Amino acid sequence: MRKIELASWKDVPARVDSIKRSLEIIYEVKLHADLEDIPIDRLYPTEDFLENDKLALVFMKVVAERYNVPIITVKRGEDYFVLDGHHRSFIFKKLLKKTARAYVLKFPDNTGYRNVPKRPLEELPIKDVSAIDDLILKAWQCTLSILKHYEALYNIPFYLKKTKVRLKDLVPTQSQVGKAQIDAIKELSVPIICIQHQRKCYILDGHARALRAKHLGLKSIKTIILTPAIQIDFGVVKTAREMNLKSLEDIDILA
Repeated sequence: MRKIELASWKDVPARVDSIKRSLEIIYEVKLHADLEDIPIDRLYPTEDFLENDKLALVFMKVVAERYNVPIITVKRGEDYFVLDGHHRSFIFKKLLKKTARAYVLKFPDNTGYRNVPKRPLEELPIKDVSAIDDLILKAWQCTLSILKHYEALYNIPFYLKKTKVRLKDLVPTQSQVGKAQIDAIKELSVPIICIQHQRKCYILDGHARALRAKHLGLKSIKTIILTPAIQIDFGVVKTAREMNLKSLEDIDILA
């Protein structure tokens, strides 16, 4: 797996200055740079895709470590275009954040940034540019893969809600889990992923982690709820009912 260096609070000012100087040379104007909270629904990409391994790392850092280094944008009218921080912007959008901390580059009156097409952040494709061999990071990447799978399956946007769910409110969607898989889990560092239906949470990924939490005597577990933009009927709910799965106790643990 390649080494990925994420932006830090320490190096962002230098990044801002470098991008600002480049634009000033290209457009032959002086720009202002201000640190602001900007609306994510007015934020648009200038790149064509996201990198799978970097996106998984940013996702993990944002959720587990509250990684919130400002992005860098340029303002055109009432809109903002991402110049640095596409992966952070995408994750913020999917986590339903309303604003993002950003350095905003502003042109003088009567001048402006080039005419970039306005495309939704969430429509950026994710490309497999590098294999992920770290098991923890691979688990975070799995959540994003499930997100994109469900978006393609139902043809609507899905979002991610971080929460804690009581184990008694979990419904499995597979009937068997290996004991060795459960015992191999030393730390519950990655949230399970579920969809929610009638106050119950149906597990899409993380059955072994949920059972490990149960064996440890925990009452709840960190969870990412996959949330559709509009209400839909999930096929996985019907599947669980057909398999007569109602709680974690219905899972057979194989030796």
